[in-house]
Amino acid sequence: MHPVLIEIGPFTIYSFGFFLASAFLLGIAWTMREARLRNLDERLALDIGFYVLVGGLLGARISFAVFNPHLFFSDPWSLFKLWTGGLIFMGGAFTAAMSMVFFLRLKKQPILAWLDAAAPGAALGLFLGWLGCLASGCGYGMPAELLWSITFTHPHAAGPLFTPLHPTQAYHALAALACFVFILSIKGNFHVQGRLAGAFLIMYSLLGMLIDHLRADIQAELYFLSLNQAGGVAGVVAGLVLFYVPAKTWKG
Repeated sequence: MHPVLIEIGPFTIYSFGFFLASAFLLGIAWTMREARLRNLDERLALDIGFYVLVGGLLGARISFAVFNPHLFFSDPWSLFKLWTGGLIFMGGAFTAAMSMVFFLRLKKQPILAWLDAAAPGAALGLFLGWLGCLASGCGYGMPAELLWSITFTHPHAAGPLFTPLHPTQAYHALAALACFVFILSIKGNFHVQGRLAGAFLIMYSLLGMLIDHLRADIQAELYFLSLNQAGGVAGVVAGLVLFYVPAKTWKG
């Protein structure tokens, strides 16, 4: 893989940072499209995206720091080096969601309608984000001798070198892409606000929990679950609430 995309003298573009920026831009662009189709103010998508990006990155990085304190005690400035990887998805997902809800409440916007509008863009963003992890080596899998195993050889890779591994980053990316295709195929069938977002949360959380069983970079911190998997359980519960609780319950 290629953790460093471009390096010209002191100028360096890291693959993870490039894919993260691309994920943000593509996710916002698709959310603007969905907002327009739902008669929402598409201009707000940029502001929502800013809140989601800042909240998500802070939550994901702080979560990673909490469970890997030795990395930051040895180099405190590495906490700010987001382009090198080192994010816990579920920690970021929670703070990103809270940031989005806070902004929508502030602007007196229909929360469920916006959640539905953001679901396909979020799936696309996750797809590109996990490709960034694949390039940088973070989120790596357990050793495996498979036809599709990957081996990191670049000295800047976050994963172990010269060991065939499960390409769990690719599994996650494909799961996100499958969610994108699925929710686009069913969105015309849902006329109750919040159900599309609920279906996305349920599907992606379940797939992510299964894939995380093959990861070697996370451990079971909460009994038999990793932090990501515990977050996945919360994601499924949140998705079920969005799917089954009547939309009128959320108004007020």
